[in-house]
Amino acid sequence: MADLTEKKLGEFQLLRPLGSGGMADVYLAEQTTLQRYVAVKVMKPALMSHSGQDMVARFKQEAMMAAGLNHPNIVLVYTIGQEEDLHYIAQEFVQGKDLATIIKGRGKPDVASALHVMRQVASALKASGHAGIVHRDIKPENIMVTKKGEVKVADFGLAQLGKSNTEKKGVTMGTPLYMSPEQVSGRELDPRSDVYSFGVTAYQLLCGDTPFKGNTPVAIAMQHLKNSPPPLKEKNPALPDILCRLVHRMMAKRRSLRYQSADEVLEDLKKLIVAQKQGRSLDLVRLPRLEELERLAELERGKQNHPRTAGSVASADDEEMLLGPDVAVGVTTVMPTRLVEFKEFSDPSMTRSCLASGTQALNVIDELPPIPKKKRVSQEANIDLTPAVDVTFQLLIFFMITASFSLQKAFDVPPAKNSDGVAMNVVVEMPDSGVRVEVDRDDTVFVGDKQAQNYKEILELLTAEKSLNSRVNDVDLILDPDSTHEMRLTVIDAAMQAGFLRVKNKIQEL
Repeated sequence: MADLTEKKLGEFQLLRPLGSGGMADVYLAEQTTLQRYVAVKVMKPALMSHSGQDMVARFKQEAMMAAGLNHPNIVLVYTIGQEEDLHYIAQEFVQGKDLATIIKGRGKPDVASALHVMRQVASALKASGHAGIVHRDIKPENIMVTKKGEVKVADFGLAQLGKSNTEKKGVTMGTPLYMSPEQVSGRELDPRSDVYSFGVTAYQLLCGDTPFKGNTPVAIAMQHLKNSPPPLKEKNPALPDILCRLVHRMMAKRRSLRYQSADEVLEDLKKLIVAQKQGRSLDLVRLPRLEELERLAELERGKQNHPRTAGSVASADDEEMLLGPDVAVGVTTVMPTRLVEFKEFSDPSMTRSCLASGTQALNVIDELPPIPKKKRVSQEANIDLTPAVDVTFQLLIFFMITASFSLQKAFDVPPAKNSDGVAMNVVVEMPDSGVRVEVDRDDTVFVGDKQAQNYKEILELLTAEKSLNSRVNDVDLILDPDSTHEMRLTVIDAAMQAGFLRVKNKIQEL
């Protein structure tokens, strides 16, 4: 890189280089007006000749994204400016090392230190998630640790707020070692993508190695789609089982089976930290959110092992990523639908710079014939919520009566007769079809054609439905694959409270 030491950009006097990335060179500088040290990121001039205003727009986007986040675990952005043909961002100077350097120098940290770092990263991602920002490049190199042990997330250069005008169709930005499956496949991203990348980072923090390796960036990226990571416990047997389970759940390939936000990760991490400080065994700590997700994952595995779905080559975890929402389960599928390559810049020096930074662009180079859309096979899952004893007893009696009439019909048993020998017709009143309840991808609940947003409203609507027809004992719960498990359990809880005996769960696109 061209050394800009001693150059002055606005009120910032550049003192010495601190490092270099794919988009910018970073300098320690003095802000002359406030007499404080800052870090100044100067966009590489070579990018202007290659991508022009697109790169300037992305560079400015980084500043706008980070400037709106005022959090102790996020590097603060002070200002953005331009001096002649140089574009720069002035931000907080963090005196410390990035997490990648620490991992390389110290190897595997102790559990207490790892939890300390993970909690602060989760806190930063919670703040960015609440602001609607997806970082999209969470990795050890972008996590700074100060001498006092404070953790700060940096580099929002790839951050996405809603739909970015600077993002080109068919191009996925990020670092292959840490990309989420949906990021690799070019799907729309949400904060759960950062949860996945955070999980990969935590995996490396706890064992000193990344879960996937390969000879090329494409080979690494495709493993995020197809392969399960090696068990973390095998990489570091000293780790508590529950911490390994937590990290693997963050790395679930299917978003609906992953922690749904950094808030949820933080909630479970805090429970482990409290237990660790009290000297209790972490494996004795109950993490309800983790248990709920593992229960849902087990249900998905059960559906995949069902005879109707045994022919599918894709697992339930990666079905959403590889096949998309419109491909039927239960048929042999062909994957992938797209060939991808990592973009090479026309300028060889740009390519070397991009490779050196670890940041690549996935670019679609060919389209294979699309997989024909088929109607999704209905999938049912019985959720074990263990209802009250009296409800269980009523269900047992109902099933016994139903089974007895089914057996009588199957074996052609003569109808019962009265004392005078006259045959009697036994009339069995079968229950009506269940009340239809839908939960869409935004967690909006529809009871029939009426809408509800929270437990109270759902309970009121279900209670009203039950009072209209007391013979109806079932709720037909239709779930969008992207609905959260919290809302699913909320509906089931409200249904039981309203007096329904069964909830039949089906997952389909809404």
